[in-house]
Amino acid sequence: MRNVLINGAILLAFLSPAFADTTVTITETNTECHVSPPEEVASPVKPSAAAGTAAARDHNYALARANLKPLAESGDLEGERLYGQLLMQKCTGIQDKTAAASWLGKAADGGDVVAKAELGNAYMNGNGVAQDDAKAFALIQAAAAASNPGAEVNLGYFYLSGRGVEKDRYQGMVWTVKAAEQGFPAALFNIAHAYFRGEALPQDNDKAARYMVAGMMRSTPAQKSRFAADINNISRAVSTDDLKHAADRAKRWSPGPGSLSDVLDDAGRQRDRQARLP
Repeated sequence: MRNVLINGAILLAFLSPAFADTTVTITETNTECHVSPPEEVASPVKPSAAAGTAAARDHNYALARANLKPLAESGDLEGERLYGQLLMQKCTGIQDKTAAASWLGKAADGGDVVAKAELGNAYMNGNGVAQDDAKAFALIQAAAAASNPGAEVNLGYFYLSGRGVEKDRYQGMVWTVKAAEQGFPAALFNIAHAYFRGEALPQDNDKAARYMVAGMMRSTPAQKSRFAADINNISRAVSTDDLKHAADRAKRWSPGPGSLSDVLDDAGRQRDRQARLP
């Protein structure tokens, strides 16, 4: 089979109807950037969260800040969270992780679930705050209990790795599946990884490929790049025919409650099998 180089942003080899005879290679992208601070713009008479979000999406970070900063400073809960998220973002010219964590903390204290998840992630990685697994776990657990998929997948990671809590691979898969059933790409990639490694789930390359493709179908280029190693390893471990079959299965799958009950069944069987080992 021939190798096809993909930059982490393209999925054509998996999803094309012809499904060319390929082994897919993904390369990680360089996430470093050096961006000059944007020129200041005056805040609008009526700052708007929607306008600020749209400006950020269009990479107009000065206008985004002009809308979101006054909202945050007025005590608007959504504004606090959005401004914190903006300041945490890379490649904007206005990144300030310390200030970002502070604003996320204000929104989290006000009960914003997304802010709790984002602040938990900041504590988990030491972004703008001192790294603290205990604080990260508490915030992520609270957000996961409110069905935030990013928090669910991070809580699954804590249990799977034994970080901040006693290792419990089954419980890790429970939370990972909750996020995956919402179509969250990282959770689908983590399920693929678990099948490929054969620890939290029984080793099964075909299922690993299926959930890898399901994750790729729903992810951004940056998200694909994060899981480049798994994508490479899994795609090389299965035949072209099996990869095509996995893609067909992935395209037929729809997220929803109970849609991955078979994964939980596999996790339960793996837990029981490991419990019987000497």
